[in-house]
Amino acid sequence: MAATKTLAFVLKTQDYRDTSLLGVFLTQEHGKIRGILKGVRDARARYGSSLEPFSLNEILFYKRRRGGDLHQVTQADLVDLFTPVRDDLERLSYASYFTELLDALVEVEDPQPEIFDLLKDSLEFLSSGASARRSARIFEVKLLELLGLMPEIKACVVCRTESPDPAFFSVSAGGVRCAACQARSEKKGQASFSVSKGTLQFLSHVLRADLKALASVKVSQEVGEELEKILRRFVDYHLTYPLKSIIFLEKMGYTG
Repeated sequence: MAATKTLAFVLKTQDYRDTSLLGVFLTQEHGKIRGILKGVRDARARYGSSLEPFSLNEILFYKRRRGGDLHQVTQADLVDLFTPVRDDLERLSYASYFTELLDALVEVEDPQPEIFDLLKDSLEFLSSGASARRSARIFEVKLLELLGLMPEIKACVVCRTESPDPAFFSVSAGGVRCAACQARSEKKGQASFSVSKGTLQFLSHVLRADLKALASVKVSQEVGEELEKILRRFVDYHLTYPLKSIIFLEKMGYTG
């Protein structure tokens, strides 16, 4: 088996047999990988905080010779624990949401270094003291774009009228509708809801701008609530199961 060393975020771990752990990692060069850490539960002092969710580590893993996606991880050296995020329950909860969402939507062994960079930048964004909710909305938009799932926001998804005003968002159609197409869809019982020009402008701005340039961007309460409504429903539409992190965020009142 060939040894591979890479930077990796811990997405999740779970007990495996008597003494081992099964880990899911988002690596810089190899995408999401699954690996077994043998005997790690008998050597917790050796690993310390390395295996905490969303911690950044340098890992050494051995790829299986006979195929399969379950590799052997023999080393995990902590690079960054993102302590400021862990010291605040709301930020910790949103960071957990980031990792759970990535695990749910990212395919195994599909190298996408841009997604690795997005998680790193988003955790640094949270660490800086930026609004946790705004950080989550930016993360969602950037991730949907990288995965090719971003809804259409510049033109009506039905007739292609550009910049419809008023605009109505349809989760199932994958974007906005103009008023005429909205009226026809209502007759067919197809659900959608109005979306403001300010919300669409913010989405467009997030898509264009580098994440680090968005640190100081401000949104009104109305736009923030509308963004959360749209993105929450759209992300949920692409999930096959409810995320535990979202249930917790709602229970704690950290969502709208």
